[in-house]
Amino acid sequence: MRKISKIYHFIIALGFHQSKYSNIRRSPLLLIRHDSDCGYRYRGRIYSQIIDSLADFALYHGIKSLSIASPFSRFSGASAHNDPLAFNRTFLRIALVSAILARVVGHSRALAYKREASIAVWERILNRAQPQVVIGIQPNRYLCAACKAVNISVYDYQHGVIAPDHWWYGNVLPKEIPYDELPSGILCWDRASAESLVSWAPKRAVQVRILGNPWFKRFEDRIPSDNLVNEALDLGVICNDGKPAILISLQWGLKEHYYYDTEFNNVMCEALVQVIKRTHQRYNWMLRLHPVQLHGVEGRETREFLRREFGQLEGVDWEEASRLPLPVVLKRTQLHITDMSTVVTESAWYGVPSAILNPFLRPGEKLETLFKEERKIGIASLVKQSVPDIEQWIVNALEAQQETHAVEPEESLLEFLRETVSVDDTLDDTNY
Repeated sequence: MRKISKIYHFIIALGFHQSKYSNIRRSPLLLIRHDSDCGYRYRGRIYSQIIDSLADFALYHGIKSLSIASPFSRFSGASAHNDPLAFNRTFLRIALVSAILARVVGHSRALAYKREASIAVWERILNRAQPQVVIGIQPNRYLCAACKAVNISVYDYQHGVIAPDHWWYGNVLPKEIPYDELPSGILCWDRASAESLVSWAPKRAVQVRILGNPWFKRFEDRIPSDNLVNEALDLGVICNDGKPAILISLQWGLKEHYYYDTEFNNVMCEALVQVIKRTHQRYNWMLRLHPVQLHGVEGRETREFLRREFGQLEGVDWEEASRLPLPVVLKRTQLHITDMSTVVTESAWYGVPSAILNPFLRPGEKLETLFKEERKIGIASLVKQSVPDIEQWIVNALEAQQETHAVEPEESLLEFLRETVSVDDTLDDTNY
């Protein structure tokens, strides 16, 4: 109850964030992102690795974009890259009226109001921006409906794992969302993700395209004028003492979704806590917080837990590991451990083996298809939540030689933009 109250007051506080509709400028490319998509900070502003990399890439090729911070984001304007606009107050008002209507006239009529009012707001934004295409991360269903109403394509750019057992891509989109609220397409990182969608996406007129991961791509294919990459590589080294470096990808909401009937501490399993304490002088432990833990209500509790458990231990870091770009961290990583983070996929691109601790990925369980390809090729393993099993996996994995599994997109991101947006082919290196 205390946590629900915190979230409620957090959302109410964010409700004061409101841009002027007059600030919406015409842009061929409209980008949608939320604070939870922003796991990096660049020159003092929070940065969405996928969406803001797309914005930078587009600008480099002469395409201007407009960013919208979806409700209920805390960071907008000068506090975030690309100066995203926010309309929290408008959407909060709709949510509050809908909640009142649900008590007075029933849930179905309240939902009908919420849908109609939300679509109207998004249509107002679209009519002012006049975009040729909209790209977001899991774009809001009512935004998709508004785009379809005015004949604008809207795409969902992959930001995490896509698998048949994933609640959004395996259940909500194919089974619960009506046709007119679906995105026009889903832009995937790799073939394995795309294949998880073929059972339903073509039947529901949702394109599936493989464009790669723009955040990782810019670190692999560096250009001299990309100041973000250059500055990130100059931030300093991490774990440079010769000891093996083990990355732990933390996640939010684990107790709520998977361990609600246990004594789970909401950060990591107790066996992993004990392994870190037993081996902190033997290995470098890099604990990387999820963006929601960096910016949301779980952030303070997570950091308090880490300070309490590991604050006095050498060889344990969570500040630098969370601050540096993931491609930079992975280049200095030998092993990766997580409950079920998407970093399993990204680690595989760098030849870094992963231990997956979530028991629901085991055969017959509800998440058994997650990371199927990584497990098939042996770069990821299911490991029991016990001290002996985790420690033995570390020893065995460090002894094994791993190859990188870099994934190339099947389509050029630039060609996709040229197909959907009018492009000024005059390149300008200063755009980065």
